[in-house]
Amino acid sequence: MFVPAVLVAFLATFSHALHNSVVVKRACQPDVLVDDFRPRTPSMYRQQPLQIVQAGVSTPTYCDQGLGFNGCNKTLNLLGGDYGDSGAAEIMTEGRLTLTAQDLNAINARLEDAARPNSSDTINYWFTKFNWENDFDLTVYSGFEMEMIAPAGSDFNITLTQWLPVSNSRGIDSKYRLLSSYITPNGKPQTLRIMWTDFSTNLLGQPFDLVHLKDLTLVNLAPIGAVFTLTKLTLLGTCTNSPSAVTGSVGTVSTAAGAPVVTAGAASGSSGASPAAAGAAKSGASRSSSGLLAVVSVVMYLLC
Repeated sequence: MFVPAVLVAFLATFSHALHNSVVVKRACQPDVLVDDFRPRTPSMYRQQPLQIVQAGVSTPTYCDQGLGFNGCNKTLNLLGGDYGDSGAAEIMTEGRLTLTAQDLNAINARLEDAARPNSSDTINYWFTKFNWENDFDLTVYSGFEMEMIAPAGSDFNITLTQWLPVSNSRGIDSKYRLLSSYITPNGKPQTLRIMWTDFSTNLLGQPFDLVHLKDLTLVNLAPIGAVFTLTKLTLLGTCTNSPSAVTGSVGTVSTAAGAPVVTAGAASGSSGASPAAAGAAKSGASRSSSGLLAVVSVVMYLLC
């Protein structure tokens, strides 16, 4: 049977379009394990240099004198990023990392003021990086998940710290979000999920650049003496099987000494896209593929 060249070209075009629609739907970023606190190997430590350069200024780490800030032999996670704390005593054992809230207000109170305007004094903090350098692109991921145990009545702030590669220095922190605006700590295993959409602006209301992250920081763990246990850290991908965000409103402003700090003017809102929007997008993609298949079927019928 003679098949016109036009119909051959038509079928080839729609076949290519159908193939591309399937490929696009599959192109996504899977979740990435940051740490499950497995036993450390020698490669999971890194010696801090004797000098670090920030904003063009060389600062000694005093590692040669055994006085390095937070220790000089840095513990790395599975991505090669290091952990750090001040006033949040960090102890890692197999399968878990514990943080004990301490009061080091005298040391941390006005630490790096320029990076955190409109916030109260820092009592303590803990951070994790996702690579060794102070520059990590978060835009290929949708959020962060932490499997943890937090005592009933406890709380802390969550923020992203900005890196400015041009000046090799720290920028303005993202808005602060309270742990309790996502989950209610109850002393039992819980999962905290945060989405980057909750941290899209900084403390001055300006856009936060997710392309250049310094670290993710927990600030003002409270009350003093509370022990927080982390068992698994994960960067959430963009695939359809990635966990969805837990909806939660932002806590009220607090500037009391020792209390978790929330920045003035923090906007309320929920994390992630609405289920209805996600469903509509999925439905639209499905209809597009079905339409292509229907057209091809009709053409094949006419040729027979």
